[in-house]
Amino acid sequence: MSSFTEAVVLQVGISVLLALGYWIAVSTGKYSFGHTAFMAIGAYTASILTLNFSWPLPLAMLASGAAAAVAGALIGWMALRLSMLYLAIITFIFSQLVNLLISQWEYVGGASGMIGMTGTTVPLVLGCVLIVVAYLVLLSRSRLGLAYKAIREDERAATASGLRITRIAVGAFATSAAVTGVAGALSAHQLMVINPELFGPRQALLIILYCVLGGVEYFWGAALGAVALSLLPIYFDWLNEWYEIVYGLLFVALMIVRPQGLIGRRGGGRIRLPRIPAGRERESVG
Repeated sequence: MSSFTEAVVLQVGISVLLALGYWIAVSTGKYSFGHTAFMAIGAYTASILTLNFSWPLPLAMLASGAAAAVAGALIGWMALRLSMLYLAIITFIFSQLVNLLISQWEYVGGASGMIGMTGTTVPLVLGCVLIVVAYLVLLSRSRLGLAYKAIREDERAATASGLRITRIAVGAFATSAAVTGVAGALSAHQLMVINPELFGPRQALLIILYCVLGGVEYFWGAALGAVALSLLPIYFDWLNEWYEIVYGLLFVALMIVRPQGLIGRRGGGRIRLPRIPAGRERESVG
């Protein structure tokens, strides 16, 4: 395998991990606009452990996933009780706070970031992708997977059937954050340098687009969306200069023309904006 092919496989594999991680949260109908925060937590946690404490990368990846999961559970517990609008705002603010913190934290290099991380390999990335895919296959066939779908399709009906939707959604959010944190750790040790700019709004938009393009009804739709959007800038260099404009227009077009994504049944797995009851927030259960 040539060095170019290896770099492409690594980039695509990490993007697929990010897409699958985000899909776990979206599969319950909860859309986060701050998943880059969990990616940053994973990247910096693993980098600190490998560079400053000489941990092996696989062990550092587990720690990064655990750190991101804890952060995801805390943010999810606070935000998932609210409507989608407030969830989007809170997760976006959280990502900006994390970005500000690491840019001011001299221990991790501040705005300059960290450098010197190595160890990401094709077998390691593909192994992580296979583990997550296997988990999602089992999840889709389990009662928990059916509960995710029930919450996404009709939260009120899911509540009436006795599902503790807040507890289930927080668990999904924590799992989603863990996978995203592992992807962040792999990304840091592939790029060999990280800084706060890598985890800004541009990356947040890209993660969302992975799922929106492929569709949120099936996890493999999100994976295919990640593959497509990862390969486009590699083979079409002009996209790097017009990235935000082209991908922003793509996001808007998909919401208008095909909100269920390129893969998915019409009306299935589409983004639904819930109404906010006047004078109060939606009540939570669980």
